[in-house]
Formats: sequence, structure tokens, C-alpha cells
Amino acid sequence: MKYFFFPCSIGVRCQNQKRFALAVVDERGAKRLRSGRTKNKIILWNFPFFRGISYFFCAIIALLCAFWDSTKLSSQPVQSQGLSDKIADKLSIKKQSVIISVLLLISLVLTLIAFGYVPTKLSFVFIGMSMNFALRNFLIALVKVFIFILMLLILRFIPAMQDLYKFNGACNQVRLRQGGTQKVGKRDYHSCLNALNVVVFTFLLAMFVITCVGVSIAAHWNFLINLAIFIACIGFAFEICYIFDKFRCLKPLAIITDFFVSMKPSITHDEIARIALNEVKYFSGEKQLEEDKVARSTLLAEMQTQLEKAEKFEKSDVDWIIATVLDKNRAEAKLVKFFTQKQAQEILKACSMRAAGKPLSAIFGFVEFYGLRFDVNKKVLAPRMETEILVEEVVKHVAESKNAEILDLCTGSGAIAISLAKFTNAKICASDISKPALQTAAANAQKNNAKVEFIESDMFNKLKKRKFDVIVSNPPYIRTLDISGLDDEVKNFDPTLALDGGEDGLKFYRIIAEQASMHLKNGGWLFLEIGKGQFKDVEKLLSQAGFVDISTKKDYAKIIRVVKAKYDKRK
Repeated sequence: MKYFFFPCSIGVRCQNQKRFALAVVDERGAKRLRSGRTKNKIILWNFPFFRGISYFFCAIIALLCAFWDSTKLSSQPVQSQGLSDKIADKLSIKKQSVIISVLLLISLVLTLIAFGYVPTKLSFVFIGMSMNFALRNFLIALVKVFIFILMLLILRFIPAMQDLYKFNGACNQVRLRQGGTQKVGKRDYHSCLNALNVVVFTFLLAMFVITCVGVSIAAHWNFLINLAIFIACIGFAFEICYIFDKFRCLKPLAIITDFFVSMKPSITHDEIARIALNEVKYFSGEKQLEEDKVARSTLLAEMQTQLEKAEKFEKSDVDWIIATVLDKNRAEAKLVKFFTQKQAQEILKACSMRAAGKPLSAIFGFVEFYGLRFDVNKKVLAPRMETEILVEEVVKHVAESKNAEILDLCTGSGAIAISLAKFTNAKICASDISKPALQTAAANAQKNNAKVEFIESDMFNKLKKRKFDVIVSNPPYIRTLDISGLDDEVKNFDPTLALDGGEDGLKFYRIIAEQASMHLKNGGWLFLEIGKGQFKDVEKLLSQAGFVDISTKKDYAKIIRVVKAKYDKRK
């Protein structure tokens, strides 16, 4: 594992081998953060059995650190007449921490009595001394395990312990996602491989084995042998948990013991665990964050919560929102560790609009494409990231050409034409049937200081007999009947004219296949963006029209997105 999680009564501690972060919720509901370097490292991780022993003792230390450090981040408690309130005020710690401490102390005393003296005496009373030694110890071990489970069940219903278990459930969920976009299932707040479960399972196993062995020599030898058995049980218990966690088919078995130490977390519990993970990832270097600042880790967790709830989470969207509000490029924005309250509010406001289904292009009125900025509106289709692949292929193709002429057919916002004008030495002509779209494209060309010739034309109609070295196009390719089923953020914000590709989505590809050869120089190339599953049909159209050397390029989702074909009138 790359990250390790440890819950406390008011938050979560996350750490890797170098640093830790503790995120908590104070009495006012405010999220507080503390981070730093750690020497509490888990060694021998690649060595089965030994890694379990290392993990166990590191987990105990981390749980204690999480518990006591959380008291430093909580707000000053309100004065009251209760004993726990007076103790909390005297020690300047949280009342809940006092309650947990008392419970832990009581539990320790009860454990010594319950698992030592009582089960043995009861067993002698009901089983007797004359029974077989092995059978008698086995029955005593069962009694001890039963009492231990009963105590865990009682603790589960104590309100002061429930937040601890909910934070543990949140740790399980976040560890499963590891900050990613994986959707968490209904029972994924249970996991074998969490600190509390490993500790509980270890004690259950050790208690059972030590009692069954029943060493009875001299007191000091009893202690040393039982200690050795306990340490061995730590290693074996961890490996069992590790195997159950690794294989999803065994995951339901995790609930057997984890049921007692994990509960379904709320959104706040889950968010706190994400903040701790993000802080370890994007380490701020601040031991304790000032209240007027918002850490990147906190902001990212709140954004992810909003977007995942609306099923709109995309990491690229998160990066772009932050970069846009800060007026920086994405690389620069990723270096920002802290935000002012005003910046955080603006970012979360944009995030809320995105969660409501508004595309980023509509929220900010522009998009970034191929390193350039383009204004967009309802008159033009906002350029997609996948279209950058189309531009990249054309840029590589004309890299060695000095006087190439390129036609961008169905230019829309002008993103393709302007990008080619900025990153090649080619002469660029762009056409579109929509006059408002051409006005937007011309404005974008001016803002990006790009030289492009714009022509209002229905496909090739007004291009007369002009010929080009390259024709590039991202035409409408959605089937007419499919438009009504598109996401609201597409059909409500992108013009239908830029989406509708006719009954089968191939209307404009037929026109291009039939007429492109009349506007390509001999040996010229055609570059097209296509929709999912359209390659075979488009390939057939181009082959029938005499195009050769047809090849493709896949997008980031491994879908064929770009088709490249050569015109050779000799063939």
C-alpha cells in the first residue's frame, strides 16, 4: 500500500513512508488540518509475515498519535458543570477525547479481568478439572472469544465510539479509491486491511491460540513464550487480512470482524478522510494551517464531494476550474498549495454550477484548447480535448512543409484552424455555414494573433476550384434521433447545427468523400474526426471515392477518433 489510514474520534490521520496529515472536524464544524514529517515507517513491506508485525506496531503508534494530535486541532471547549467538561477544560482538549480516554482505560481494566480471571474460573466451574487438557483449554478459549466479541458489540452502541467507527469506514472507502474516480459500493466501507480491524483480529487470534496452548511452566517463561506466540499471531493475522483484502471474492468475509469497528460514514466523514489523503499527496509543508487559508487538500476534497454526488467528477475539470479562477495555466495552478477564502469560494461556486450540469465552457465563456484560449457561446460547439489529437496529427504531417495550404471545413469556434495557424507555417483557410460561428472564430483568431482566412460556405459550395494540400474537418456526426438522448450539458449548450449528422450520422462524411478530391492537390491528405463506431462506414466511403493509405488514430479512451487518407488520382 502506498497510503495508510488511521481514524480518531474526530478525524483521520493518513501517512506514507515520509509524511503524515491529520484532518479533523472541530466543535464548530470547521475542517482543521495538521501535517508534517513522520519517522513512524512501516518496514519490510515486501516480506510476508514480517510486514504484519511492522504494520501492527506502527498502527498502534499512529492511532495514538492521531488521537492525541486531534486534541490540538479542536476548538476550545465550552465551559460547563460536567466532570468531563472540567477535565477537558483543564487539559485544553476536546470533551469527546476525555470520554474516549476513560472508555479505553475502563476497557483495558475490564479486558484484564474478562479475558484472564473470569473465563478461566467459569470454565473450571462448568467444565471441571478432570476434562482432557486440550479440550478444556479449547472451551476456555471459546469463552474468551465470546466475551471479547460481546464487549466489542457493546462499544459499537456507545455514541462516543460511533464517530471513530464512521471515520474508520471512511478510511476504508478512500483507501479503496486512493483519490481516484472509482465508484464505491454499498458495503465498501468495510475492509479487512484497516488498522482497527487488524488490531481486533490479531487479539482474537492471539487470545485463542495462547489459551489453547496453555503454557504453564515458570512465570517468566510463560510470559516470554506467550509473547512469542502473540508476535507470531500478529504476522499470521495480518497475512489473513491481506489475502481477504486482495481478492474481491473474499471481501464479504471482512465483515465478520470489521463489522465491530467500521460503520457507514457520512459525507463529512468521507470528506475528512479525503482531505488527509490529499494533504499527504500535495504536502503543503505547513505544520498547522492558518484559519484564513484553505489548503489545496481541503479544497480538492470538497470539490470531489460535490462532483461525485452529481456523478460529474472528472479530474481534468477540477484542474481546469482551479486554474481558471486563479488565472494560471494548469501546470502553475498545480503548484498552489493554499487559497484565500475568496478564491476558495469562487472555485466552489464554479464547481457547484458544474455539478448542476453546466459545462465549463458555459461557466467561464471560454475553453483551453491546444494551449490556446477560445471564447465559446451557444453559437458554436465547444472544442473537446479529443479534437487536440486531430490537430496534433495534422501538425506532425505538415511539420516539414513550408508553404502547405490547409482547409478547415466546418470550423465552428475556429479552434482547429487557429491552432494550425499558430503551430505550423501553413496557410490556413476555414469555412462554416454559420455566420455567427464565423464571427466567433474571427474574434478568436484576433485574440490569439493568428492569421486565418474565413469563408462563409455550405461545405465546399463557395470554395470554387481552390485546391489544398490538406483538408481537415470535425463535422457534425451525431445521428438525428440520438440528439434528444444526449446529456443535458451537450444538447442544452451546444448548437444542434454543430451536432446533427443526419439520419445515420454520416451525412457530412458522404459529402466530404464525394467532393474533397476536387479540392485536394494530387497527393493531398484528408484528416477527419469521427464518432465512436463510425470507422468502418467512413473507411468504406473514402475507399469508394478513391482515397488510399487510410489509417487511424485512437483517443484517450482507446476509441478510433481520427481517420487519415491520401488522395492519389493515379489510383
